[in-house]
Parts: sequence; structure tokens; C-alpha cells
Amino acid sequence: MKKIVSLIVFTAALFWTWNIIHSSPAIGFETHSGIQEKLAELIKETVLAKKPNIQNFRISRLWTEAQSDTKVRAVFAYQFNEAVEGGEMTEQTVEGEAILFREPQEEGGQDRWTLQNVRTTNDIVTFSEGLVVTPGSDTPETIEAAPTGEAPAATPAATPVTK
Repeated sequence: MKKIVSLIVFTAALFWTWNIIHSSPAIGFETHSGIQEKLAELIKETVLAKKPNIQNFRISRLWTEAQSDTKVRAVFAYQFNEAVEGGEMTEQTVEGEAILFREPQEEGGQDRWTLQNVRTTNDIVTFSEGLVVTPGSDTPETIEAAPTGEAPAATPAATPVTK
């Protein structure tokens, strides 16, 4: 009797895993690719509209994952260089995520995705030349630029960016 029950359980498990492997995902590869392409364009246009003087804009990471049949989470990171006071260039890295929801299909049969929520989770500014700040005095004379080639710390300074 145990052998028959074991055989039935094994057969059911085998059938179930075969169905999982051979089923098609609710959100296809083409949909993910289209969402990523449109989101990359939107991010670039938005950043360039807010900061037209930036240089070397690039999206360093962008991927999507299905949360359900009607919800997709997109994770992104982009970088750009920007000049600050004194002509120094900074490299800024912004990471974030977006949530998209599928709208009901129209007559054309194409999926329509709506961007519901976008938030940045990590903003980092890296200065190309560090500054040496000496404690004990509030006068500007105690703040001097570090010589080229020498950094005050082993890694570049990271400062959060306010929006």
C-alpha cells in the first residue's frame, strides 16, 4: 500500500513540476524589454529637463520583475557628471525603483502600463577632488583644496543630494 501511495505522490509531483516549467509567464520577455526601453527614455528626458548642463549621462542598471499579472517593479540606477562651484566636476549616482500597473487592454490588443510610483532610494555625490577641512576654526582660510594626486581619505567622499 505504501508503494502505491508513494507512486501516486511522486507522479503528481512530477506532473506539477512539468506544468510549472512549461507554462508561459503572464508577462512576456517582450513586455519587460519594452518597459525597460520606455523607462530609460523617460528617466533620461526627465533628468535632462531638470539639469540641462549635466554631462556623460548613462543608465548603469535597469531591470524589471513581475510582482503579479498586473504589476511590475523596475529597479534603476543612473549616473552623470555635473560642474559645481569652482569648476570642480562631481559624479552623481542615483538609484531608485518604479512600480507600474497594467491597464485593461484596449481594442488594439496592446498592453498599456501606467507608472504609478517612482522613488529614489540612494543618491550619492562623488567629488573628483577632495577638500581638506581642519577642525577648530570656522573661517574659510582653514579650508584648502587638497593637492592633486592626494586624497584626504582612502575613498572619495559621498554626500547625499537634496532634491
